[in-house]
Amino acid sequence: PPSLPPPSAMLSSRGPALCTALRRAVPGGLASFHSSAPRYRPARVAVVLSGCGVYDGTEIHEASAILVHLSRGGAEVQMYAPDVPQMHVIDHSKGQPAEAESRNVLVESARIARGKITSLAKLTTADHDAVIFPGGFGAAKNL
Repeated sequence: PPSLPPPSAMLSSRGPALCTALRRAVPGGLASFHSSAPRYRPARVAVVLSGCGVYDGTEIHEASAILVHLSRGGAEVQMYAPDVPQMHVIDHSKGQPAEAESRNVLVESARIARGKITSLAKLTTADHDAVIFPGGFGAAKNL
């Protein structure tokens, strides 16, 4: 029988390198490996946003980092936010409240979600394996 590479080497391989290693290692070729391997569905993850901006919503860097890692991991992501007025609107260039402004948490969160966002009222646990709440003061103020 052929000598298999150590499991750590096979797990750390990605894409074409993994396919090549499997073709060499599995008697009967890659097709026999795939037919016996269990198939897993991607993780279904809800990301709950609380606006857009560290002082009055979701901290954008945290949300972006989470979304990048979920994407790389192959997760199916759905973003949610409450459809309510923000508690405060902050002028982030000054770090002070903008007294005359009012914004909607869902509308502001759509900036991070690139428009692909759903009202938090529609989030159900049966549809997701995990829920992530990125930081920012909006989590305390708007959620």
